[in-house]
Amino acid sequence: MLGFLVFDKPVGLTSHDIVGMMRAVTGIKKIGHTGTLDPFATGVLPLAIGPATRLIQYLDESVKVYDATLQLGVSTTTGDPEGDVLKEAEVPTLSRVQLEAVLAGFIGPQMQTPPRYSAVKVDGKPLYSYARKGQDVTAKPRPIRIDAITIVAHDGAHLQVRVQCGRGTYIRVLAEDIGLALGTVAHLTALRREKSGSFTLDGALSAGGLSEVVTGRPDWQNTLRRRHGVERPPWQERPVVREVLSGRLITPLQAIGHFPVVELDAAEVKRVRNGGFPPPSEDDRYALAHCGELIALAHRTERGPRLLMVIPTSA
Repeated sequence: MLGFLVFDKPVGLTSHDIVGMMRAVTGIKKIGHTGTLDPFATGVLPLAIGPATRLIQYLDESVKVYDATLQLGVSTTTGDPEGDVLKEAEVPTLSRVQLEAVLAGFIGPQMQTPPRYSAVKVDGKPLYSYARKGQDVTAKPRPIRIDAITIVAHDGAHLQVRVQCGRGTYIRVLAEDIGLALGTVAHLTALRREKSGSFTLDGALSAGGLSEVVTGRPDWQNTLRRRHGVERPPWQERPVVREVLSGRLITPLQAIGHFPVVELDAAEVKRVRNGGFPPPSEDDRYALAHCGELIALAHRTERGPRLLMVIPTSA
């Protein structure tokens, strides 16, 4: 298997849990994910399978889309439903026009301070390690970008919005900031990632869908995870699972569709695979392909074209 698989992460599992699950059912050790989702969050989790893990750094995930639900009037220690209640405040009565005016103030580039419960590191340690010990340590604000915020629903106590933003944006922090701007407090109660770069929910594999492939049953909680006192049904042979999942893969060439492509002939493919110089291009970075297969990535330098990496064959 070589390529990318979009997984629709369910509530309750970490991104690493999904990777571990995929490794177990396929027998493939080299699997990675891009863009961590918190356990309470759901939606698009791109998985890189096999040698495709080397392409993660070249993916264009500069645009993210989230469906977020905020509970107004209550803030928590973590900014999400997993934390303890920190503060409660009255929620002012706001019209849709007033809501839209406040949300419009968040559009554009800005600085955002990462939440205390996050994996951002300070002095070599993640922030959550300090927070769990009761130590008040903060990270430096980072530049983010909000492209659009659209109201999906509002019932007074809850506000559901669709957010399009740049990578590195913490929706938990945005939810808290929106609450303050509305004259109250808030925290995130639900979050679903609908898009991460070119990866979307269209055709994404759900946990139930994976369970169907592996065991013929959709109840993944009982079929894909070991639970005390619950007998797990037998799994399908790994080669069969790999064959089925291979049909759902996004190819490496599709995944880096933002790269200009230079088509190679058979002789050039052989030369590049043996480490030879790639053909030149006017683009700074470009893909080398042959008959729909990504062969390598290259870039232009002062000394001429050079290879960035060669993609191993899927065989």
